[in-house]
Amino acid sequence: MRLLVTGESGSGKTSWCREYIDRRRKSGSIVGGILSPAIEKQGQRVGSNALDLLTGQEVPFARLSHYNSFKEGEKVSDYTISREGILFARDAIERAVKSRCDLVVIDEVGPLELQGKGLMSAVELALASAIDVLIVVRSSLREALQKHFSDYEFTVIADLTESSSNAQRHSH
Repeated sequence: MRLLVTGESGSGKTSWCREYIDRRRKSGSIVGGILSPAIEKQGQRVGSNALDLLTGQEVPFARLSHYNSFKEGEKVSDYTISREGILFARDAIERAVKSRCDLVVIDEVGPLELQGKGLMSAVELALASAIDVLIVVRSSLREALQKHFSDYEFTVIADLTESSSNAQRHSH
């Protein structure tokens, strides 16, 4: 199965995934891949980290560009995505696929991936495998993602676009 969690920036996609992962783990599933928890300073989002769901290791992933946090990185709108963070996240996804987890989470596929960069090689590997994959994508990029991977059928399991307080569930 290829699952999508969609919503705008800040709508709670990562938190929704955490709860879903906990439920899957409680029922005996092995879950790998990455989550991108937000990093906040004084209540303002300044970036995100990449959390390896198999090892629990977490590294800086994206920061607002004016922080100049990374030696090397890709600029995407107001953020710079760490080259090291990308490699770490890619490895985490690839390891989850190779170790045949029950579910591989990819939080998230963004503009960089849709240009063929960032985590795209790992995303392609995961989708081509027989493993269940859950992809987090912003509402505005969902169509582009589905067009890019038109060979695959995606099921939206959580659409947080309409309301940030409760997930609207509907399948297509």
